[in-house]
Amino acid sequence: MKAVVITKPGGVKVLKVEERPTPNIPQGELLIRVEAAGVNRPDVAQRKGNYAPPAWAPQDIPGLEVAGVVAETNDCKRYKKGDKVCALSRVVVTQNSLPFPRSSAFPIPENLTMIEAASIPETFFTVWTNVFDREHLTEGESFLVHGGTSGIGVAAIQMAKAWGCTVYATAGSNEKVEFCEKLGATKAINYRETDFTQDSS
Repeated sequence: MKAVVITKPGGVKVLKVEERPTPNIPQGELLIRVEAAGVNRPDVAQRKGNYAPPAWAPQDIPGLEVAGVVAETNDCKRYKKGDKVCALSRVVVTQNSLPFPRSSAFPIPENLTMIEAASIPETFFTVWTNVFDREHLTEGESFLVHGGTSGIGVAAIQMAKAWGCTVYATAGSNEKVEFCEKLGATKAINYRETDFTQDSS
């Protein structure tokens, strides 16, 4: 298989395409033929040598999220060869591994392209796991999002709004404040100009 590899810490020119062995697929897991991949801040930090990926992940291959087609499975009952999925990535996608004890792959909605689907897993899975699974955000509650224009912030505003919550957000400029409110925040506050803990409007 082809893999984008970090040959040494540095700028974009340290990334090289190399041939790597296709991994064996453990029980209950699947192999994805990647058609699109997301690029996140940790990927850039890893390339620069400023971020150590988890011990179970390849240390020289960046990438947190992908979209593609299931190439092979090993007794994975949820998916079959040819299914379109997006996933939190590693070379082999695990169905029951930490830190995501449930499936780390999901079917791609029919109205999304592969490129669009590749932008979903890292931010939306993170928000779902922390806000809904762990903290049980409930319809009708109020929810404050710091950094509303970050990837996580954008996902959190949209998901909490869709869940029926009143969403507030902080951001670092008036332009970003306006963007948060267009996404669905009832009110966004420019934390560089206003102390959000004191704003009662």
